[in-house]
Amino acid sequence: MEPPQVAQELGLSQQFPSHMFPQQGLSSRAPEAWQEAKEHKERSRSGADRASRKRKAGSLGNVSGTKAETPAESGTGPFPSAPLHIPLSRLREIEAELICADEADTEFESGEPVAPAVPPAVPPAAAQPPGQAPGDGRWHRAGAGLQAALREGSARCRQRDFAAAAAKFSTALELCSKGFAIEDPLKSSPDDISRLASWIESKLVVCYLKLEQPGLALHHSHRSIIQNPSHFCNHLRQATCFRCLHRYSEAARSAMVAQCLYVLAEGAGLETSDLLQLYWQAMIQEAVRGESSFSALYTPFEKEDKADKIKEANKTFAEKHPDYVQHIFTDPHGIHLLPEKAESHPDQQYLLTLGFRNKEIGKTVEKFVTRKLPVFPGQKVTFSPSMEEAAETFWQNTGERIMAAMAFLGSTKIKDERGPCAQAIEQFHHASLLSHLQRGEEQAQVMTQAMAELATVPYLQRVSEEDDKMLQSLMADAMDILAGRTGERVWTKIQKVALIDEYLREGEEHYLRTARVQIPGMENINWTPRGQKYLRLENTNMFIPNPRSLATGPKKRHIVFAKS
Repeated sequence: MEPPQVAQELGLSQQFPSHMFPQQGLSSRAPEAWQEAKEHKERSRSGADRASRKRKAGSLGNVSGTKAETPAESGTGPFPSAPLHIPLSRLREIEAELICADEADTEFESGEPVAPAVPPAVPPAAAQPPGQAPGDGRWHRAGAGLQAALREGSARCRQRDFAAAAAKFSTALELCSKGFAIEDPLKSSPDDISRLASWIESKLVVCYLKLEQPGLALHHSHRSIIQNPSHFCNHLRQATCFRCLHRYSEAARSAMVAQCLYVLAEGAGLETSDLLQLYWQAMIQEAVRGESSFSALYTPFEKEDKADKIKEANKTFAEKHPDYVQHIFTDPHGIHLLPEKAESHPDQQYLLTLGFRNKEIGKTVEKFVTRKLPVFPGQKVTFSPSMEEAAETFWQNTGERIMAAMAFLGSTKIKDERGPCAQAIEQFHHASLLSHLQRGEEQAQVMTQAMAELATVPYLQRVSEEDDKMLQSLMADAMDILAGRTGERVWTKIQKVALIDEYLREGEEHYLRTARVQIPGMENINWTPRGQKYLRLENTNMFIPNPRSLATGPKKRHIVFAKS
């Protein structure tokens, strides 16, 4: 699907729904609420209940009866402790229990959400207008034609005729995009319409997963998140699509976001939270197991000196992973989280260290992590038809491995110190490269994924006024790119600034390599270049080339006349 078609089908205008960028809500209290919710969860478990749940979790997480090797036994484990192996059958049970059940049908028919992602500001009884029946919810205010299509689609789902169900839900989505979503538009809000569209998209995700078409399912999962980013189930459906496509790092991130949203929304089901963490843990394990170009190690981190801890983590990694020492670095921006079953201690934070077999790939990934405005390799080259083959080779041999490492870094990190839009900007870079490679369908998929990421950001962390402007500008840019519109955008300005920064860095590095200046205190090092002289700036240790030594023209001959 080409980008303009995607934008048209999304049915979004430049005026985004208010739930997409909430002024008040989860984002304003995310760090505190996360900790409070976890503490409340622990207090709510009685001794007997905790013991029974531990036995149950053991049986759920270790159906095969095998335990993962510990780092001390295998020497390659990324986790501080040895988590249990989670078989594929258990993952499918979790998916069936949380996302493939008929909860959405119940929500549609009763008119009340089953498990709202964001707790209401007032109790439901107080929020309900007088005289409104329990079944008279927002779904029941849909137009008659739309209601008929939705009911018939749900009936087809119960009959397990998923192809027919997908056709009915697609018809319903088309009606919704043409303005037939609500029977009386004056009695509804844009948020109601967005959530209804998200509900239809989620049903299409389930249908296409059942039809074993995860690519189409993933496309609709992105769109369901864009329309309703606060519902944890939308993110878990996205994780399932990524799992079916064997994109385990991205599946892990989606599962982590689903878990965080559920906890922040004060989800009442303790077992639901445990299942989400189990799924998240399984995706991290699969991502590490299936990757051959790099390896990972999580190191517990408290409030000690970060620089010293990073040195210690790099040394430990080299000892445990001798096959991945061509380039080693520890992520300096952001603290990583792990599922509770994989933690060495509850509420522990971690540093993530990566080691690579290929030095250049490792250096490129480190640039992406350490720089606020990174430049993807190949971005500085003007692509032409004669270079398409070389660009394709670069992507297959290098580009895909770089993006795989970047995706893994995001699988356990909610807050990035580079800024709330850092993850989405990485996806913009990815989409730009795919555009150069003439891969329009993949570019549209990645750009839609970036929109889903941007829509979710305000629900996971605090967003300053400046970051909020950046977030909305990038969202508008993504829509323009998908619609095929041209013109000056914030994203193109970011690219230009990043390129200027990269050229300045390269010039500085080249100068330091070639122009060996005599610096006071380092007289024993022969840094003075041949044929060049340098001037020292007054009251500084900075040196600049003498303009006379840089002259390229022939020197004038000075004729000295002898005295007679």
